[in-house]
Amino acid sequence: MALTSHVQSKYANGNPNSATHHSANPPPSGTAWRGRWRGRSSGGLQGHRIALMRSIEQECKEKLKKYCQELNEVNLKIEQVHEKLKDFCDNGKQDKKCQGLQAKVTEKCTNFKTKKLGPALTNPSDDNCKENEQQCLFLEGACPDLVEDCNKLRNKCYQKKRDEIAEKVLLRALSGSLKEKDSCKKKFKEVCSLLSRESDELMMLCFDEEKTCQSIMTKEQYNCESLKNEIKNVLNKKGELQTKCPSLLKKCYFYDADCTGDKPNCKELESNCEEKGITYTKPGSDFEPIRSGITLAEEIELEELYKKAAKKGVHIGRPPTRDAAELLLLLSQSGAGSTVVDKCKNTIQEKCKKFKEHIILKDLCNNQNITDNPEEKCKELDKELTTRASIVSKEIEKYLDIANGKKIISWHMLHTFFSERKCTKLLSDCFYFAQDKGPLNKECDNLKAACYKKGLEAPANEALQDKLRGKLQGSNKAWHESLQKEIVKACEKLKKESDELFVLCLQPKKTAFVVSTDLRFRAIFLREQLDEKRDFPTETDCKELEKKCRILGQDSKEIKWPCLTLNQHCDRLRIAEQLEEKLLEEKTKDLDKFSSCVENLGKWCNDWARRGRTHFTLACVAQNTTCKILTEKVGFKCARLHEHMKTNKVLENVKNNDTRERICTSWEPYCSKFISSCKSLMKANGGECEELNKECKSFIERKELEEKVIDELKGSLKTEKECQDTLKKYCVAWKNATNQLRTLCTGKKKNGKKDDVKKELCEKLVEQVKKRCPGLKKELTEASKELEKKANKYEDIKKEAKEAMEKA
Repeated sequence: MALTSHVQSKYANGNPNSATHHSANPPPSGTAWRGRWRGRSSGGLQGHRIALMRSIEQECKEKLKKYCQELNEVNLKIEQVHEKLKDFCDNGKQDKKCQGLQAKVTEKCTNFKTKKLGPALTNPSDDNCKENEQQCLFLEGACPDLVEDCNKLRNKCYQKKRDEIAEKVLLRALSGSLKEKDSCKKKFKEVCSLLSRESDELMMLCFDEEKTCQSIMTKEQYNCESLKNEIKNVLNKKGELQTKCPSLLKKCYFYDADCTGDKPNCKELESNCEEKGITYTKPGSDFEPIRSGITLAEEIELEELYKKAAKKGVHIGRPPTRDAAELLLLLSQSGAGSTVVDKCKNTIQEKCKKFKEHIILKDLCNNQNITDNPEEKCKELDKELTTRASIVSKEIEKYLDIANGKKIISWHMLHTFFSERKCTKLLSDCFYFAQDKGPLNKECDNLKAACYKKGLEAPANEALQDKLRGKLQGSNKAWHESLQKEIVKACEKLKKESDELFVLCLQPKKTAFVVSTDLRFRAIFLREQLDEKRDFPTETDCKELEKKCRILGQDSKEIKWPCLTLNQHCDRLRIAEQLEEKLLEEKTKDLDKFSSCVENLGKWCNDWARRGRTHFTLACVAQNTTCKILTEKVGFKCARLHEHMKTNKVLENVKNNDTRERICTSWEPYCSKFISSCKSLMKANGGECEELNKECKSFIERKELEEKVIDELKGSLKTEKECQDTLKKYCVAWKNATNQLRTLCTGKKKNGKKDDVKKELCEKLVEQVKKRCPGLKKELTEASKELEKKANKYEDIKKEAKEAMEKA
């Protein structure tokens, strides 16, 4: 079919909705999305050709000719890129494909601008954003007069997404306090003191507790209604439980407590999900008394929330800490007045009374000289704004390579080769310093769009790079040609995953440059992180950075040595942890003292060397470093254990028969493990472990016996009756035995019946085994999956090796 007929049917008709299914930036996953891609017609492809060729006939012919030539140069056929482009490169077809495009596209652009884009700018709803951002991607390259309005739309949609994430953070953090405004306001100050610095949007919301509480409470009731309908639907279609239980259970945990009236049926959902083996483990339920208590950010799963947002193109990082002057500038943006000075004066006079206890603003707002006469302070602020705006403007120009920073840059021309950290910093600067109609506005509009673009493109680049590992580094012509072919091969499956991937897959030559350059920048940013953390990494640093080193190291030589240094330090950290466990098991004394550790480690290392034991060689190579790691970790764990025991009133609760079993089971193992190595846990130094061990002695002894009985009765603990029948036989055998197991068979209940002792024991043992089974099943399932992965990896390596040998 000719290009003109495609355009008439999809892009040149009078219906602005006709192209919505062929446009860009959809959600990256989901069955609806995949279905939409399967139904993508050739009209969508023509839209991409239009955007690429800028809809000028002569340029269209030249571009299409060049495009075909580029594919021929690397022995690629156009149908390999996409089957519906099959005849685009046939001789003489370029003229026909490009004929009459300009007039048709101009009409399409005019209709879009007046009928769709204008209303979307007034109401940037989710649907309006999704549909019109896609159309902007197709059309703004062909119609320059769309660039400014498309930039405004994207930035409004992007900011809306960021604001919604901030609201979601507060919804979770204020959970349980959203039925009444007073309870919301009471918890609001505490929550904001901990979370306001996590993003600029959170800082802004935390400035107005009255307005924010009202907004969050309204949003909560909307969430309740939505959750109620979701649960109702999934309970009617139980085939969807497996996929929807995890997300719905999480929503129940965070939202159900504040729902009123006809509440969501969370209890029935929990019951149905449990039957499928799916439960929700609330944050902090894996509490360990030797670690720091759970933070509010961990409690609301902030990191998981931000990772989910990043997959949709919205990266949120922690912005720089701001001072009082900067916060005053931010507050002044909504102040009354036409100038910065007037707005500032209005803000100090009207709002300062609310912030007299604010952690950053209190000094300014409690200064009577400023509050009584704000003129001087506000003039200083105006000068400071001018200076900072100039600095930010130059920095944005540098990173976006803007020749004329006062003009809005087209989406296709925006550079995205800068780090997420730099994006976060500059976006924050814009948030504070880009006043209404101020000098920074255009630069900040460009920056915000570039950061949004970077976020949207990141998953696409990463997905393509994952398929090209080990093939992304090179410089000669043969490598470049080979990479293009590999891209086309990888795109056979990937091009249907998202619009960003689809666009990359249409242009293999350009994409070869994009993905290889993006990888180099990722390596540069990783190098910066390694320079900061490689010499003294934490466990979290090791987990995160070693993974990046493994992935990027396949195609980047410049990170080889920094990654090697990181690996060595992480290995030492792991060996120190293993050594710590060994020494704690052996009840080694004074592990929290550096001098004692150095002295003892020297003796141990000499002994291990003499015996030819090499497992702890790395720990012995740098003994001072090992002892620094070891004593700091042990000291930290002992301090946390001491604090948590005091906070939880462990000694008081262990003396209560109702709580003794729980306390002894949870706390005594830690005391037994650390008491020899930390004097701070001894009674003489204010510690409580000695006394706890005494209180729990009889309980622990009985517990150990019960474990032995579980082992003896294995295979007979499915039911209480089976257990009792087997136990009676064992009790006869144990009657004259020298072990302590016979004590479990003796004794009487208050009613004087000996059999009731056995019955009670069996009830307890069967229940214990039942509780262990799901955990064991989970461990076995995970182990099975891990083995399966390793087996698949082995088969892949074997296949690659075989292919390489055949080629050789």
